[in-house]
Amino acid sequence: MKCKTLINIIGKYNHYSILAALNLKPEQIVFMRAKEDAEGFDNAKACISQMLPEATFIDHVVNEQIPGDIVEIIHKYDSPDTFINLSGGSKLMSLLTLHASRNCNSILIYIDSNNGKILILNEQLQELMPIDVELTVEDIVCSTGAEILSYSTDVYDKKEFRELVGYMIANYDMWKPVKEILRNTHIIRQFVLKPLYIEVATTKLSYMQLKAIEKFLKVLEEKQLIVDYEYYYDHIEFTFIDRGAKSFVMTAGSWLEALTYSCVKELKEVNNAISGMLFVWDEEVEVHNELDVVASIGSHLVCISCKDTEKYDVGDLNELEVYAEHLGGRKVTKVLVSTHPPERGEMIYQRAEEMGISIVLFNGDVENFKNKLQKTLSQ
Repeated sequence: MKCKTLINIIGKYNHYSILAALNLKPEQIVFMRAKEDAEGFDNAKACISQMLPEATFIDHVVNEQIPGDIVEIIHKYDSPDTFINLSGGSKLMSLLTLHASRNCNSILIYIDSNNGKILILNEQLQELMPIDVELTVEDIVCSTGAEILSYSTDVYDKKEFRELVGYMIANYDMWKPVKEILRNTHIIRQFVLKPLYIEVATTKLSYMQLKAIEKFLKVLEEKQLIVDYEYYYDHIEFTFIDRGAKSFVMTAGSWLEALTYSCVKELKEVNNAISGMLFVWDEEVEVHNELDVVASIGSHLVCISCKDTEKYDVGDLNELEVYAEHLGGRKVTKVLVSTHPPERGEMIYQRAEEMGISIVLFNGDVENFKNKLQKTLSQ
């Protein structure tokens, strides 16, 4: 069946309207919306037009309290090659559209994203077609009006950093004290005028700590991530090769973010994934927000926050919830990844459960971690 006209119902979240358009590829797309959903229309149109530049867009403002508005639009475009998408908008708008479409020649459809199908809802339920084009993270974020400013995916995909994360995990018992040393400002000295230069105050280290940091720095030198590595009686000094190397090694939790991104990306259910996503709600807003790992599964968003500490609290859960639900809507998956159980214990677990956030712990076993992620993301 060829779709000439697609009628979409616009609401707060319009992933299914975009998904229908990208898969059916209609010549014209008709949007029905309430007056207050103008931004939703603009966002959906902007996202679809990038993929379907030849499509014609028609905007109709309707009043839910006046069912005749919807009846008039349905009858205007009534045709066997018109598809009416009942997946979007408010429940009331969808029900009114369903009622208005009785005895029409148009085809009623529903996006069953959980099973990867577009369904026909007319006389009997049947599959129209599989969903061939899934939404990427960028598509879903775009549909909400948010703007992605930057992300660290290209950095984490570099061979030297992937290998370094592999080394950290293979030597996890050594890496645990090293990362604590690197975040200790009483041991690590940095200098404003020499931003890539680092000194390690070795007199403040135990013998085991000293051996661990020496071994790690030798690996960085072998991988050409640091230069000018020198050992003196009271300190070690070295210089990072560039800002990217320094940021990856010295930023607390970046290794966990890179590991989580790598594991999520490898899951067969995942369409695409990005890491370190810096975004703004609106182009005019100066406050930047960040999510550590973001992925799409079946055109639904997955938002992950990574904490290499036990000191995460209700505030961290609230932040994840706000970001995730603003970007992903009702079906977003929210995950907090950590290397430690929360310091405040059961209270945090209970609050996370109430907010629909899964807490996944990494204990050094990558396969176990990946299995826990897969189980969480497939729920």
